[in-house]
Amino acid sequence: MTAASGPESRATSARAAERMKARLADALWGCLETRRLTEVSVGDVIQEAGVSRGSFYYHFSDLDHLIAWALSQEMLNSDRRGNSFMALAAQAEPPAESETVSRSLSRVCLLLDRGGMGAVFDVALDAQLALWTEALCPEGELLPDEVVAQLEYAVGGTVGMLSRAGRSSDSKRRVSMAFVHERHLWMVRRVAEVLGESPRSVAARLERVRRAAVA
Repeated sequence: MTAASGPESRATSARAAERMKARLADALWGCLETRRLTEVSVGDVIQEAGVSRGSFYYHFSDLDHLIAWALSQEMLNSDRRGNSFMALAAQAEPPAESETVSRSLSRVCLLLDRGGMGAVFDVALDAQLALWTEALCPEGELLPDEVVAQLEYAVGGTVGMLSRAGRSSDSKRRVSMAFVHERHLWMVRRVAEVLGESPRSVAARLERVRRAAVA
């Protein structure tokens, strides 16, 4: 193998791995269309995806691992360019809802409807903690306990709203998107109070992180 072919081969393998993980995630969403989360097994997913059990376990340790990965994609990378309804909510202005973001929001609501509230809360909270840590603690400090508590409260409210909105109509999804954005603005104001800064300053930090992520 030449020096030039090594990185190219690794890149090809990485793309193939991402395609397989996406195929398994799509199969998971397909299973959830007709059954509750507690009724879905690894066997159901691999049958829906048309792959071997070995392929599943090469990429995911168990069903919970797949669920967390699939949710992360929908919440943080729904258009595969780093944009999603979670990321767009961090903008200063209300976000426009694209077709891909709408699909992601619908999938998250589907999982909530099928009994996956705990999984949605955990992934959403981890994403928010990562975002705010990068914005407020660039030198590796820990987030203040007051900020963590406010994040937990805000994420809980957002997940609760999405679970009630469901997937029944485009208008409900638009209302849900507006609510996510409003909760973000509320969080900015609360964190600004904790830090003794202006909301504009805190929002600017978050915006820099968001822009860097999609650059």
